[in-house]
Amino acid sequence: MLNLLSDTIAAIATPKGKAALSIIRVSGSETFNIINKIARVRNIILNKMTRAKFYDGDTLLDDGMICLYKAPRSYTGEDMAELFCHGNDFILSQVLEALLKHCRLAEKGEFTHRAYLNRKIDLTQAEAIGNLLNAKSTNSQKAALLQLEGILSSRIKKILDNITDLRIILELAIDFTEDDVPEYNPEMFIEKINSILDELKVLINTAQNGIIVQEGIKICLIGAPNVGKSSIFNAFLQTERAITSSTPGTTRDYLEEGISLDGYYVKFIDTAGIHETRNNIEMIGIERSKNLAEKADLVFYITDPDIDEETDNMFFDILPKDKLIKVMNKIDLLENKDIKNDYIPCSTLLSDGLDKIKKVLINKFKDVHIESGLITNARQLACLKKAYNSLLKAKETFINNIGLDFLALDIQISGNALEELIGHISNEDILKDIFDNFCIGK
Repeated sequence: MLNLLSDTIAAIATPKGKAALSIIRVSGSETFNIINKIARVRNIILNKMTRAKFYDGDTLLDDGMICLYKAPRSYTGEDMAELFCHGNDFILSQVLEALLKHCRLAEKGEFTHRAYLNRKIDLTQAEAIGNLLNAKSTNSQKAALLQLEGILSSRIKKILDNITDLRIILELAIDFTEDDVPEYNPEMFIEKINSILDELKVLINTAQNGIIVQEGIKICLIGAPNVGKSSIFNAFLQTERAITSSTPGTTRDYLEEGISLDGYYVKFIDTAGIHETRNNIEMIGIERSKNLAEKADLVFYITDPDIDEETDNMFFDILPKDKLIKVMNKIDLLENKDIKNDYIPCSTLLSDGLDKIKKVLINKFKDVHIESGLITNARQLACLKKAYNSLLKAKETFINNIGLDFLALDIQISGNALEELIGHISNEDILKDIFDNFCIGK
C-alpha cells in the first residue's frame, strides 16, 4: 500500500444499486480540510449525524448527512468522515469524484488496515471483520463476533505473558549464576513450559473445528452410479440443483452447494459415480471424485439394497476411513431385508428420510466450544504450530542441558510466532493477503 499513514483516502462503503442511502468514507490527516471544501454544514458536532449539502465547486451534488470523527476516536484511529448520500450510483460517483480531487481512492481493506496499524485492533480482530463479512451461518457469525471482541487475542496474550516470564528468568540466569537467581528453579521451569505446551496443544487440536465453523463443513457424496447421490444432494438443498435420472452416470462432474444447518454452514459436494469406464469424460469426473473425498471433512458413502458387498468393499479400499460415514439409500424399496451393518438408513421419498443423517452430522461437531476462542484460518494455525514446536525444542534443550543461550533462543522464537499471530510482529506479504480479501471501503 502507498503511503499508508500519510495519504488521505476515500471510498464508497456500500454496495452499488438504488437504496435509501449510500455511504462514502474518508480517512486521514486532511479529512476535515477536504470536507470543508466539498460540504456545507451548520453547527457540526463530532460523532453526531448532521445535515449537509455536498458540492463540486459551486455545483450542488446532493443533500444528505455527514458524521465527523476526531482521531483517535474513529474506526481507523485517524480523523475520519462518513458522508450519507442518496442511494443512487450516479450521484454517489459525483460526490466521490469531488472528494478525489483532494485525496486518493482507498485500496481494498485499507480502512481496516489503518485501524490495525493504529492499534485500534490486532490482526486476529482484523481477520474477524473479514470473517464477519463472509459469515454464512449463526455459528460463523458468533465465532467472528467473539474474535472481534478479542476472545482469541486475550487467550494468546496470556500465553505470551507466561513465555515472557520464562524469558525474564532465563535472562537473569544468563547474566548471573543460577544460584543467585531465586526464581530459577529447574522443576518449576519445566512445569511452566509443560503448562504452556498444554495450552498451545489444546488450541491446535481444536483449530480444525474453528476453521470448519468459519469455512463450512465440506461433505463429499461418493458411491456407485444411480444409488441416489444427486437425490440426497437435492433433498438437503430442497431444490432440483442436480439432474436425477434412472440412467447410470448422469453426473459426470461434481456440483457444490451450501446450506445453513443447525447453526453450521454445510457444503455438499455431489460427485460422479465411481465405476469401470472407458469414457474419457467419465474417467476425469471419477478421478475428481476421489480427490474431493480426500479433501472433504466428511465422506458420505451412498449405497442401496441392490449394490453387492464386493462393490462396497471396493469403495472402502479407496476412501479415507477416518472420515467415512456409510449411508443406505432407498430403504423404501427394502422388502423384509435387513439394513447393512453400520449404515444410516435413508430415503429421499420419506418425509423423515434425511433426519438420521442430519443427526449424525450435527453430533460430529456438537462439542465445538465457540465461546472459548477458536483458531479460524490456516495462518493462525501455522503460527501456533511454530510456537508449539519451538517450545517443544526448548524443553528438549533444557532436559539435555545444552545451554541457556540456546534455550533462550528457542523460547524467543516461540514467543515471536505468537506475536506474529496477533500481529505485533507483521509480514507485509501476509498483511496484503489478509486485507486484499476485503472490499474497497472497509
